[in-house]
Amino acid sequence: MAQITKEKTVNAPLSEVWKSWDAYADVHTFHPGVENSYLLEGSKATGNGAKRRCDFVGGKNHILEEIVAYEPEKKLTIKIYDGNVPLKVAYVTFAFQALGPSQTKITVSADFSMKMGLLGKLISPIMRKQLGAGLGILLDGNAEMMDRQAA
Repeated sequence: MAQITKEKTVNAPLSEVWKSWDAYADVHTFHPGVENSYLLEGSKATGNGAKRRCDFVGGKNHILEEIVAYEPEKKLTIKIYDGNVPLKVAYVTFAFQALGPSQTKITVSADFSMKMGLLGKLISPIMRKQLGAGLGILLDGNAEMMDRQAA
């Protein structure tokens, strides 16, 4: 599996930052690359086993995700298990750390493997770059939303 790690400091208290990520169906409200996100039928709202679909901007691509590790205000791991992107599987872990009363550090790490056998291995560096950029955009979008809420 290939791995990516990104970090972002958000100017908001840990409890508020966590609430934004814990609203699992609503990632589209701060991820500029996601046009729509919603819970799958029969899914609970959050916590282990919660499932959602994310439709990317442009309407061509989507992924299905499930929360597989959940520690409120500490850690959230999401498994990307299906979709029409070339990922076979990806595990994306968000770790949250209070840096003080009004700052939170988010560290995101992703481990992924590709579909398509040898071709997938060949395009893995491209996917690594795209996934890394997407995670950076996701973190930036969350930080910008927290800034707007604080204003």
